[in-house]
Amino acid sequence: MKIKSYFASSVEQAIQQARQELGTEAMLVTSRRAAVESRHLGAYEVVFGAPDSEEGPPPRPHSKDLSAELQVLRSQLEDIKRVLQLNNSRAQGSDPEIDELYRDLSAADLDSSLARKISDQVSTLWQALPAAQRSTAGIDLLHGLAEESIRKQLRIASPLETKEQEANRILVFTGPAGAGKTSTLTKVAIQECLARRISVRIISVDPYRVAAHEKLRTFAGILGTGFTAASTMREFIEAVEEYRSKNVLLIDTPGYGGNDFEGSRDLSGFLARLSHKEVHLVLPASMKRADLARSVRRFQEFNPDYLLFTKLDETESFGAIISTAIEAAKPLSFFANGQSIPEDLEAANLEALLEPMFTRERVGAISAA
Repeated sequence: MKIKSYFASSVEQAIQQARQELGTEAMLVTSRRAAVESRHLGAYEVVFGAPDSEEGPPPRPHSKDLSAELQVLRSQLEDIKRVLQLNNSRAQGSDPEIDELYRDLSAADLDSSLARKISDQVSTLWQALPAAQRSTAGIDLLHGLAEESIRKQLRIASPLETKEQEANRILVFTGPAGAGKTSTLTKVAIQECLARRISVRIISVDPYRVAAHEKLRTFAGILGTGFTAASTMREFIEAVEEYRSKNVLLIDTPGYGGNDFEGSRDLSGFLARLSHKEVHLVLPASMKRADLARSVRRFQEFNPDYLLFTKLDETESFGAIISTAIEAAKPLSFFANGQSIPEDLEAANLEALLEPMFTRERVGAISAA
């Protein structure tokens, strides 16, 4: 596959150039404002991928890959829809400021349909303002209105200390492998339980990898908390029944991958029958937006109550977090932004997500000036 960048004064113009040259089979990889050193070529850059001419037809996808293929098709349809919407809005005489806001939201890695929805909401408010105020306010007011729209769509979990401290509360941490469940569980144990003198017991359940318990066993030993390693579902059920009446239970589950979910049904089925539990779906903020959406769908059988994002320090764009949380309609519980235990954990807050959203746009504008 060959990768090529196209530059133009708008995203839709760059997309049209790419489609004309590469054909309809070309796939949009990303769109963004052009770097300062490339801005003389155009204000926006889109990156497309297309198969090499010598490559044969792609192999027929396996049935397990159909969801990924469908996601690609949806993305391409969204590209076409976005161009049509922008062309239609211009034909109807829409404000160029609204088009600029849409491009800024897309550059912040918001899902294109969400970016369009927010732009439309802002446009209604924008048109209601006096012309004199619109001319003096500029893009900063539009950014502020967009942030307010996002605030109304995002939900934040209430702090643990405001909840009734029942002895039999259960916090379950689930998510893909490598998301940081174990270290995040440890941070929660220290900040939310031990710091408030709440009796806590950690249970690690993994019927497939015996050695998977060792890291958490070490953490529990350092903290001086009770710990149980369950290598079978029977051991796990017995541990929950034995300790739930005396402690807050923190449960670490296996990191299921794309092909591992057949073995998850026994665990998710038992958890579904537990009362006084809250399930936190742990996801890395550095994951691509499409992969985050796929993970939310895969872990739906665990019926998560909250989304918990880790590795915020490994990305500069939080648009994927915002898009995923709004699409999933789940409250955000915690943000983990580093490896330090327990310091790099904080309760989810909107300012952490929204403050950087347009920062790069402002920096780019200042640099260009």
